[in-house]
Amino acid sequence: MLNKDMDEEIFELMLVDDEDGVFANSFVHSGAIEKDFVFFGKEEMLFKSVNDEKRLVAGPLLVPNKKILRVDGEGKRYFVYFTPETIEKIARKFMKDGNGHEVTLEHGDKKVNDIYLTESWIVAQSAKDKSNLYNFTLPIGTWFGVYKVENDEVWEKVKDGTFRGYSIEGLFEHRKSDIKLALEKSIDELTEDEAKEILKTIHSMLMPGVELAEPTITNTYPGEIASGSISPAKI
Repeated sequence: MLNKDMDEEIFELMLVDDEDGVFANSFVHSGAIEKDFVFFGKEEMLFKSVNDEKRLVAGPLLVPNKKILRVDGEGKRYFVYFTPETIEKIARKFMKDGNGHEVTLEHGDKKVNDIYLTESWIVAQSAKDKSNLYNFTLPIGTWFGVYKVENDEVWEKVKDGTFRGYSIEGLFEHRKSDIKLALEKSIDELTEDEAKEILKTIHSMLMPGVELAEPTITNTYPGEIASGSISPAKI
């Protein structure tokens, strides 16, 4: 799967202009692929009804280094992702702009009343985060949100499974991923920083819940035992 995915273009989504960022969240049943917006697939965005009396739903809004499938206007597949640093900027800008009340249904044009964000934070420790209380274990850097649903019609659809998760709506700058650029080079042409980036990105794709120590790259000659190598993952 990894090799197949690496054949696709990979872009990092970034905030560059003032217009960039997440301007709304949508309650959806399953993900969609759109040209102008970034939507999660259903396996990545599920929320949970955490309090029927208070009508609260909770779940991840953005997960760092998670590849999201997109399709351009010509039907060509490619992937996008957000770094933890960008996700933190997105979350702060979202709150600063007062977008907690901006909610749509299935990415419709009409905003829905009586649904709003009550809590939002960035996961700092996967195994010791408040999201664990909601039975989530998420990668460090995940943007997590809790919404209050006072809209009776929407709440009934949350309970019956019509709406199962969040899906962001936003505009972002696309930059070709450093790892994709590095993979287009031969091994001998890689810099140490590029080699580290490849290792970290592959690790985040295969083991997103495990923190990786800073890699140490040591040059050796044939037959020589390296004095340093890739540091083991910290679990």
